[in-house]
This record gives sequence, C-alpha cells and structure tokens, in this order.
Amino acid sequence: MYLAYTIILLVLISILVITLIEEIMARKGMTQGIANKYWVLREKRRFVRFQEDLKIRYDRIGSELNPGNTKMRNVSRKGLCISTYEKLKKKDNLKIEIEVPGFSKPVKLIGSVMWVRELRSTDDNGRRLFYTGIRFGKIDPAAEAMLITHLNTLKRY
Repeated sequence: MYLAYTIILLVLISILVITLIEEIMARKGMTQGIANKYWVLREKRRFVRFQEDLKIRYDRIGSELNPGNTKMRNVSRKGLCISTYEKLKKKDNLKIEIEVPGFSKPVKLIGSVMWVRELRSTDDNGRRLFYTGIRFGKIDPAAEAMLITHLNTLKRY
C-alpha cells in the first residue's frame, strides 16, 4: 500500500519538475518538445520590435544613387526593418536619418544591411518591393538616447 503511494508521489513530483523546467525554458525564449530534437527553435532577437511608421532616409555609402525616403516596418533599440524599391546587398553600409516625433533633429547613424527579402507583391505602380533588415552600427550617444526615449513610449506588437 505504501509502495503504491510512494510511486504515485514520485510520478507527481517528476511531472511538477518537468513542468517547471518547461516554464523556465519558455521564458528564456526556447521551445521544448519533440521538434527540439530536429530544430533549435529560439528567438534570435535580443530586443523588442515596435511597429512604427517613422520618416526615414538612407544613402548607400560609396554609391552615387540617392533613393530618398522609404517606409519603416519596425524598429528596435539596435536595428530596424524598412521597405525599399532597390535590392540592397548584405553588408552594405548605409547613412540613415530617422525623424523621431517630439525632437527637432533627426537621429543620424550608420547601419549595416543584415538581410534582404523580396516581397511577392508589388506596389501600386508595379514596382518590386524588398524588406531590408538593418543593424545599427555607429550612432551618437545623444541620438541613441533620443531613439530609446521614443521607443519607451511605444507598445510592442
């Protein structure tokens, strides 16, 4: 009789421990389960993304072309995603100016293209669109403070 109670108690304790471990791993951004044997399913992003439509301009360093304004998809503390009409190359360096609401000067920084993804759809004029992920590189501390101040007012998506 005591043996049966002991076995049931050990099973319940092991279920509790497994549940706690899965909760801790989920909070760290890792999923657990059968799929974990085949893929590592981790969130690679270190910073929260905010969906924000800020005015942004970029110039490719070392290029004569000046694409002008573009649309921002999302922004974080260390990077952003924009939609462009030109296919930028991975590791292209860009001079970027972001107009942040509430500040008179734009945030100026140097960014590096990390990835480019072509969209299946086109814009209203039939032009191809590309999503481009940019990691912030060289940024003035005052400009970074302006950007972080603005991000702290936003809600994550």
